[in-house]
Amino acid sequence: MMKKVMITEDMDSENTHINPLSTIDEFIKMQIEDGNLLHAKKKRIIYSEGKSATAIFYILHGKVKTSKWNEDGKELITGLYKEGDFFGFHALMEGGRYRETAEVIEEADLVAITRDDLSMLCQHNTTFLLDIIQILTSNIADKQEQMLRMAYSSLRKKVGEALLLTYHKYNPTRTIEFSLNISRCNLAALAGVAKESLIRTLSDLRDERIINIQDGKIIILDHHKLERIIYSDDIRSQE
Repeated sequence: MMKKVMITEDMDSENTHINPLSTIDEFIKMQIEDGNLLHAKKKRIIYSEGKSATAIFYILHGKVKTSKWNEDGKELITGLYKEGDFFGFHALMEGGRYRETAEVIEEADLVAITRDDLSMLCQHNTTFLLDIIQILTSNIADKQEQMLRMAYSSLRKKVGEALLLTYHKYNPTRTIEFSLNISRCNLAALAGVAKESLIRTLSDLRDERIINIQDGKIIILDHHKLERIIYSDDIRSQE
């Protein structure tokens, strides 16, 4: 559900479509009415690393990933996004170029929000501005933690953390035995490991009955055991 945000200052109607006392729901609706809705099929590139930042995006439906590629052609997934998420903030706020590539991983409906519309909303809506600051701060912290994990964690911990990250992102209600519909390539890129290493580790976790694999989907049988794998790995690294 989208968060309701009240705009508390009068705004010049000649410069914006946002009305006083409107909610973020209404703002998104106005963006759609203005023709800023994008329907994107799986594997469509929304924006590419290095391109000028022109908009941020809100996901009405579907899933999107952001990623970077190194000189050897290896992909690292830097973010996973679902219904109700914004992405593309950093580059737009800095007025520069996108630092990542955004690709649809499950057919999606996206709302594009331009810099001018975003600036207008932030200037007249303190609550929404604080929400954006919180999102940016959280994203930076997540990326720093991901870099540390990739640099120092064991293979088993990297895979476990990637599984848990996906589990928490796409299963907010904590449904028992949740099924992850994510490709092995994407999961390996999220963990920062080779696909072959990922497959071997998944096989081990299946043998331990922590996960199951059916029709290509990964079913989390016991997320508590995944958490213990990560914790025990931290303990060993300190010894």
